[in-house]
Amino acid sequence: PYMIFPVLIGRTSSLKAVSQALEKEKFIFAATQTQAGIDEPTIDDVYPHGTICKILQVIRLPNNLLKVLVEGVFHGVIEAPIENPECLEAKVGIMKQDDNSVDSELEAYMRKTEEAFSSYVHTNKHLPPEIFSAFENIEDPLRKLFYAAANIDKNVHAKQEILQQTSLNMQYKQLLGMLKDELEVVFENGVLLRNQTFEEIRQLAA
Repeated sequence: PYMIFPVLIGRTSSLKAVSQALEKEKFIFAATQTQAGIDEPTIDDVYPHGTICKILQVIRLPNNLLKVLVEGVFHGVIEAPIENPECLEAKVGIMKQDDNSVDSELEAYMRKTEEAFSSYVHTNKHLPPEIFSAFENIEDPLRKLFYAAANIDKNVHAKQEILQQTSLNMQYKQLLGMLKDELEVVFENGVLLRNQTFEEIRQLAA
């Protein structure tokens, strides 16, 4: 959610889903398959939690591929399947978060996440420093969370765990755990971090 990103689409049913979305209000639900090897997934083969997206641009590529630029608008969840012979369709609701007031626990998670994400960005040669600068400038805690998650090099199944949480505190705890795992790899590979920060991250994410 809250990110703009391109999606390459080649599966016939997905192409039809995009086509039908363009004929309506240009909204489409992006969800991850539970197993990538399934060629023709059913509604039971995708995670129920995903992102309600607005289609911004469609570019037709060779070999019947589409490059679709989408903007993640809401965190959504599948409520019920809708029969459609051409593609997967479902009734999707906007995910309701639990009470997201910023308490002392959430403040602690956010502070440690900022420290951990700073260390992650500055020790990752594939990420420019501007990634962290942009993170610092985001005020909304939920947008901050999803921005950091989008820029961590973890597989989609790990990130899916964040989407499945309804508490912002638990989402930050999950994110902090992901950062801890990544920083442990960096630490083991000989990149020095501030020990105090790393130990605090380890304890908070436990």
